[in-house]
Amino acid sequence: MKKSNFEERINTSFKAETPDILDKIKSSNQFYVPEKHKKYDFGRFFNKRMSYSLASVFVLAIVLFSILSSRTSLDSVVASTVTIDINPSIEITLNEDDEVINISAINADGELLIDRDIKFKGLSLDRTIEIILAEAIKRGYIIDDTDDNIILIDVSSNKAYVKERVEKALEIKITSEMVKVAKKIQIRRENMQELTDDEQKDLEDKSIVYKLSVAKLYLINRIINEDNTYTIDSLRTKSVRELYSIMNSLLNEENSTPGNNSGSGNN
Repeated sequence: MKKSNFEERINTSFKAETPDILDKIKSSNQFYVPEKHKKYDFGRFFNKRMSYSLASVFVLAIVLFSILSSRTSLDSVVASTVTIDINPSIEITLNEDDEVINISAINADGELLIDRDIKFKGLSLDRTIEIILAEAIKRGYIIDDTDDNIILIDVSSNKAYVKERVEKALEIKITSEMVKVAKKIQIRRENMQELTDDEQKDLEDKSIVYKLSVAKLYLINRIINEDNTYTIDSLRTKSVRELYSIMNSLLNEENSTPGNNSGSGNN
């Protein structure tokens, strides 16, 4: 008999003689399969919490960025523009809180008053005026023992109450700073309210070309209207003190001309 046939017969006989009791055990009422206790997956729990935490941090970062961006945007909205003329001419743009957005020199002398080591952005108007006047005194633009020191200021704003507030703050601060150093100063403003929109636009365009503030150019035009032998080029480098001196002399000449004296019937 072959070996393979013999092994097959042995296996068959073994299966036939051995009872299959597994089915009987499973069918018994006493048979049950114990429930498998589920182990808590701490790694999964922490991974999930970490995901939630990172998502929360990301959302918070977006919210903070939006708030800061909004604040930066608001801070950059120009509420008013200030020009200060001595001979140096400076332009300052301010936000609603009268904090500096930008400061720039209008002419070459103005460059000397702006200390490049000082970050003016974000400074209050008062602090900025302190720095500018201190430098103007240091460089001799404001002199001792004279009543002829003149500062020409101008404030422009779309809101009348802002313009009025900044003008008042400027005058108070300039006066207090001059009192501290015992300097005499006159603060002047040119009345440009009667200008038409076209005249204002023309003045602004020319002020850029000649590197003058609008207020100083307006004063120069007043002088030229009184005496057309003067030109913008001949007057643009003069200090505000010199310009008012010329204007006063022209007005005095006009008032001293026969027939121009005020009196009864000459109102």
